[in-house]
Amino acid sequence: MKYNKLIYITGLLFCCLTSPIVATAAEQDFREKCLSYEGPDIGNQYPVISSHAYFVPKNSKMPLKIRDRNTGELLKNQEIKSDLCLLKIILGPGAPGDKNMPSTSTGIGVEIWLPVPDEWNQRYIGVGQDGFAGGIEVKAADIVSEFGSSALRAAKDGYVSAAYDAGHAFKDGSNGSFGLRTDGSVNWPLLQDWAYRGLHGMTLAAKQAAQDFYGKKPKFSYWNGGSTGGREGLMLAQRYPADYNGIISAYPAINWPSFATGIMWPQIVMQQELGHPIEADKLDLVTQRAIRACDTTLTGQHEGYLSDIHGCNYNPLKDKDILCESITNTTKSCLSQKEALAVNKIWFGPTMDGNYIDPAKNNGVEKSLSLGHLWYGYNRGAILFNSPVSYGVGPAGITPFTIGAHWLSIVTQDPSLADNTFVNEKNPSRDGWKKLPYSGEYSYASIFIRSLQQFGSMNGTDSADLREFSALGGKIIHWHGLADNQIPVGGSINYYERILSSSGGLEQTRRFYRFYLAPGLGHGRTGAAGLNPPTPGGNSNDGFGINYALIPALEKWVEKGVAPESLTMPLQPGETSSRSWCLYPQHLKMIQGGERSQRKFECVKDATW
Repeated sequence: MKYNKLIYITGLLFCCLTSPIVATAAEQDFREKCLSYEGPDIGNQYPVISSHAYFVPKNSKMPLKIRDRNTGELLKNQEIKSDLCLLKIILGPGAPGDKNMPSTSTGIGVEIWLPVPDEWNQRYIGVGQDGFAGGIEVKAADIVSEFGSSALRAAKDGYVSAAYDAGHAFKDGSNGSFGLRTDGSVNWPLLQDWAYRGLHGMTLAAKQAAQDFYGKKPKFSYWNGGSTGGREGLMLAQRYPADYNGIISAYPAINWPSFATGIMWPQIVMQQELGHPIEADKLDLVTQRAIRACDTTLTGQHEGYLSDIHGCNYNPLKDKDILCESITNTTKSCLSQKEALAVNKIWFGPTMDGNYIDPAKNNGVEKSLSLGHLWYGYNRGAILFNSPVSYGVGPAGITPFTIGAHWLSIVTQDPSLADNTFVNEKNPSRDGWKKLPYSGEYSYASIFIRSLQQFGSMNGTDSADLREFSALGGKIIHWHGLADNQIPVGGSINYYERILSSSGGLEQTRRFYRFYLAPGLGHGRTGAAGLNPPTPGGNSNDGFGINYALIPALEKWVEKGVAPESLTMPLQPGETSSRSWCLYPQHLKMIQGGERSQRKFECVKDATW
């Protein structure tokens, strides 16, 4: 195989100019192997287009800038305490075309971190992406991408680790412009790289790099991903069951053709019912009213978030304290009848005809969808407006959640349906989604069905057949926040219920797959400003860190056969009994009340679930 040899020694030169270190013979050998490495040979299906290598000596400053995954900031001069080798690799074949167009790609960008041999724990961790993935930084020569920074976090602890860009580099995870070619046709090669092909290539490359550096491949391989990364984990279990021994799938973007189209439901509802978005203050008001009506189920006191979404049937149309007294009232302290109706429809989720069921009879949280109910809505308690707490995303915000708008354009091959962030030359018009009726020949419902038909087999990631993964000894920990405002938790509940049916029931399923619901958590972080709900690792705003705190439990299950039961959380202020994430379908119950210091909790299953 021929390689385009692009070997960088920036890290070595930086070290030697600022803080000379006397290396042992083994360390010297590792450094030389790193800087001369030409990339992993993993066959003609994934040819190495280019390979860059960086050696970072222990007790030195990282020569590359690092994109922080939580804040988005570029960090400089990060201290590295152990010898590390960073490989930046591009795997082909990519997609030819004008280099300035989103439909063009040089290949799948991969960042691989390797610790010095004496510190390698013989494990490998793959790190997931988000949204449409992509971004220029995985392939960039002077930056560690935000996903590579998560991989670095694992490498510091002795793991070989890897992240990737899913095969395209345009913009960021919110932008799906790569999904259409310049003529408006579906860009199947790049969509397939994003859906599954890039995942497998990254995994093969990381394992082969371990073989080349250490003389053996990892003994255990783990996946750590949330959102699209959660979908990627389940895609691996479904399509490449031998790639990983253990998978953490957090708030996964599974059921993509349904979920991604469903993202636009709140916007469609507001256009159809009102002709404009609902103001943020009003959305916040109705959300807080819903929380206030339903957040005392656990302790009898207001918690500020919901612990039970199944039993919350709050209906603003029945709340006289929130409804405006006059249809001419335009203040932000109340909702009109039409606005309250729209919110109910948003909470219920997409339907074939735009109608919904009274929340007293069905609040939208169903194990399986009722007739005409296309997909799940966002739970009462989830932030609906464009809030900084949720990265500026809000499904009913002033501007649409771009992933949904872009997906409509990809499905229909019509760029005019997207918002103005979608780049394609076929049609300069934008925001055509505003004109879509609920139903009809060319409507929201028809596009929803087309999305399922055309893309279900590519990236639906909804197959309930995990027999091969289970037979190989694979294990899955899957969790989802009850206040997620980007991916409705109903999709995860629905998927796990189907797994239960296909795997022979609860006892059989729990042998390899365990599912948890997380009260108070939104999309990988706290579900509301000022809240710090019980969270693994203790920081509810550190999405990767929450998952990373679960890795020891996954390793114990995979390597020692000790399965996790309820997951104990750090103590809440003033409480002496820990709360837990309960193993589905259990839920948390307070078995002793009184003062905060006297409370005791345990996971139970009763008739309400």
